[in-house]
This record gives sequence, structure tokens and C-alpha cells, in this order.
Amino acid sequence: MGRYVLGRTVYTVIVIFVASIVIFWTLRISPGTPEYTIHQPLRGEAAAEAFREEQGLNNPVYVQYMDFLGRVFLHGDLGTSIANNKPVADLISESGKNTAILVGAGALVIILIAVPLGVVAAVKQNTWVDHSIMGFAALGMGVPNFILALFLILIVGIELDLLPISGKGGIEHLILPVAVLAVEGVAVMLRLMRASMLDQLQQDYVRTLRAKGLSRTRIIWQHALRNALLPIVSLTALQVAALVGYTFVVEIIFRWPGISQLLVNSTLDRDYPVALVITLLFTITVIVANLVANVTYAIVDPRIRQV
Repeated sequence: MGRYVLGRTVYTVIVIFVASIVIFWTLRISPGTPEYTIHQPLRGEAAAEAFREEQGLNNPVYVQYMDFLGRVFLHGDLGTSIANNKPVADLISESGKNTAILVGAGALVIILIAVPLGVVAAVKQNTWVDHSIMGFAALGMGVPNFILALFLILIVGIELDLLPISGKGGIEHLILPVAVLAVEGVAVMLRLMRASMLDQLQQDYVRTLRAKGLSRTRIIWQHALRNALLPIVSLTALQVAALVGYTFVVEIIFRWPGISQLLVNSTLDRDYPVALVITLLFTITVIVANLVANVTYAIVDPRIRQV
């Protein structure tokens, strides 16, 4: 097990390193530079050149990248925002907590709704219960999240005035953003849970347990469910990655003060230090989530360690 974890960890580190090079290079070659977004170009070309020299933007891209790595690994310094001269770590800490709340709540809602509904749909296969649940899943996968967000804002927030539609406050401010984040994830996981559960209910060990006199409820929820959850482990990591991506839309529509909104603003301003670190954090989150899924899968199913 230790060898498997070490191998996956080394692979993950290499992927993160390559991703950091690609992200850094892409930001630097993209159109627009800070002196024409943050810096006032009317101050003259000399002032703009002095600004670039001060920020190290005149150095070759590989030199800028090495300087970035040196600051991070030798001093633990993520840099300073060009736009407001605040430490990048402070800006990310402030907005990152809000995004973590949103993503964590969305993931929890997906699991708590999708797993039991998937089991019920499998147990009630081809009944009106199954058809109703799968109809909801089809609808959840078919409606784009931004359309759903606008619909909920119009109906629930404006027409019925039941919930706030923007900003961050109490738990009521979370309901609409989390609902938009979770709907598609619930639909995807529900369908997989149903298929996995149906497969387990047809296995020989289920018939053996029935022959031993175990109750149907115990067989389903204690034995079949445990095995049916194996593919859900991998899907959960992918769902977390998807939720992180969906926060771009949700945070902007609902004016949630999260890290995605900070990334959009920093990218438009060409605030390289902030945009770089946030993009890397998103990338690392997805990669590490897949590492956790692989390791967890190997713990649940030892055969994976031999692959």
C-alpha cells in the first residue's frame, strides 16, 4: 500500500509542476499587460517602463518563473498584488473561506441526496418511484446551471421573496447558490448510484445472504450499499472538481465574495501574482482530489494496488 501511495504522490507532484509552468507561461503571453490596465498609461511611456521594471516584467518568462518558485519555496511568499499592494495570501484567505463553504456545502448536499435516492430507485426499479427519480435526474442534467440560477433568482428570490439572491450572510444566503451547484452533481451521482446498486443486487452473494435469512433491508443497506459505493468514491473527487469550476458562474451571479470572483477581477486587471496563485490552487485542488480518490479506492478495493 505504501509503495502505491508513494508512486501516485510522485506522479501528482510532477503533474502539478508541469501545470504550473503552463499556467505561468499562458498568463504572461496573454494579451494585455498591467501597465495598461492597473497602471495609468496617460502618465507616459517612461512611467510605464519604470512600472514594468519595478515588477520584474521585463525579465524573460523563465526568469520570472524561477523568481516565483524561489519566493514560494525559500520564503513561503506568494507575492503581492499589483492592483492593491496587498499580500496575495491575505486576499486568497479572505475569499477562499467563502468558496470553501460553498463547495463543501454543495458536495455534502450531493452525497446526502444522491446516494439514498439512487438506492431507492434501484430497489424500486421500473416503478413510478424509479421513473420519478430518474426523471428528476434527467432534468437536473439537462438544465444549464446559469439558467437554473436565473430561474431561482426570478421565482424564489424576486417573485416570492423567500430567499436573498446576493451577498453573504446567514445560512439563507447559501440555499440558492448551493442548490444551483448541487443539482447537476446530484443527477450524475444518482444515476451512477442506481446502476451500481442494481449490479450489486444481481450478484451471487446477495442470493446467498437471502438464503441465510438476512432481512432485505439489512442486505441492501449494510452489504450491497457498501460495494455499490466503490465507483461513487472516484466520482466524488470529480464532483468536487466540477463544483470548484461551477463556482465561477455561481459566485458571479449570486455576488458571492469567493475566490472565483477574485480570479475574474485579477485576470481582467492582469494582476499576475493573484491570478497565477488562484489558478494554481484550482489546478492543485483538482489534481489532489484525484489522488485522494485513487488512494481511497485502493484502500476499499486492494486489487487496485496491483495495477
